[in-house]
Amino acid sequence: MTTYPYGYCGMPCALCSRYHTEGASRCPGCSHDGYYTKPCKTHHCCREKALLHCGLCGMFPCPKLGKMTDFRDLNTGGAKLRTCRRVGKVGFEQWYEEYTQKAELLTIALARYNNGRMKRFLCELFLQQDLPILQAIMNRAASLQGTPKELAPAFRAIVAEALDSQPT
Repeated sequence: MTTYPYGYCGMPCALCSRYHTEGASRCPGCSHDGYYTKPCKTHHCCREKALLHCGLCGMFPCPKLGKMTDFRDLNTGGAKLRTCRRVGKVGFEQWYEEYTQKAELLTIALARYNNGRMKRFLCELFLQQDLPILQAIMNRAASLQGTPKELAPAFRAIVAEALDSQPT
């Protein structure tokens, strides 16, 4: 069983493009003492309080979280705040189970549909959308045949259609 890293602040690390990068700039994820943990106040606070996640803290939200904004090079669609609220509502275990399913689906999507230009698109999609939408997209895309270069535009079309049909 793979253990996927997560940010104590709510960042679903295994859905981030930095986690899926090769080489020195790859981040193993915050819960695995990743790239950003040394300066992170939230990481240190959760470790000091022996909390699995910031969303479980009775003081959430607090000033240590900062603005909880997106990264300048990755549009997470406010994933950190949504994650913390979800963990607070359903508990860490249920959230982590859902997160694991998303991480596994993203791994499949990266292997099948990444034509060399899709990693950011795929990571942002999986960060921004809920599991049922992602499952529906992946189920529709499962029947596609071809190389990643051929499949990438077809996958994008499936995503566009699925997101266009969502109530606003």
